Amino acid sequence: MDHLRGHVAVVTGCSAGIGAALAMKLVKAGLIVVGLARRIIRLQELKTAMEENNMVGKFYPLECDLTNENDILKAFKWIDDNLGGIHFLINNAGIVRISSIMGGSTDNWQEVINCNVMAPAICSKEAYKLMKKHDVIHGHIIQINSITGHSYSVNPGNKMYNASKQALRVLTEGLRHEIAAAGDGHIKVSSISPGFVDTEIFDAAKIHKSKLNPSVTLSAEEMADMIIFVMATQPNILIAEMIVLSRGRTIQTYPS
Repeated sequence: MDHLRGHVAVVTGCSAGIGAALAMKLVKAGLIVVGLARRIIRLQELKTAMEENNMVGKFYPLECDLTNENDILKAFKWIDDNLGGIHFLINNAGIVRISSIMGGSTDNWQEVINCNVMAPAICSKEAYKLMKKHDVIHGHIIQINSITGHSYSVNPGNKMYNASKQALRVLTEGLRHEIAAAGDGHIKVSSISPGFVDTEIFDAAKIHKSKLNPSVTLSAEEMADMIIFVMATQPNILIAEMIVLSRGRTIQTYPS
């Protein structure tokens, strides 16, 4: 990670879970991290923890509702005005809402699509613009997807989440194609698809963690390590897709 010291990374959904764990590890390694999330108090607490541990990097907490395009545009304008170009965008924010096709709430559906599909698409566009504007030699956009982006969820009420992650997989491939066609192959695009990770996403969706099997569940810190592994690859190496499962798990396995 030494060759990444001083690089700028933007992490969405940074107030908890994978995002918070990743930010801590990156700042400890000497990177400059901009954390985007709605819960600004959580971000400020994260910054305080970093300062108390005398971490060598810097952390900038920015309040941002990722389902609101204006908030995203304001955040990237702040980054442009204060930090210039960015080297990494990690689109980590995501939500689950248990809302069936036959009887679910369209508000829930829209919330899932806005957060899991529209937000990473808008953030990717804005990150690419800053990379181009500031002549970033080696940029990297990383989408945090899910095994449900590669398989069919048998969980009733989870189909819109399933569809959102399938859409993100297609958009990630599409972004890589567009960047290559524009002659900007030095900007990498990766997708990382974890299995179950023990984060607050289940609490927000009112899914009891007692239904999860601890033996097939990853920790946020383990996933952060996997993201860092992808970030640290040399410029000529592209991990286009990484599926990360705990030992003994299969892609097809999903709780009912």
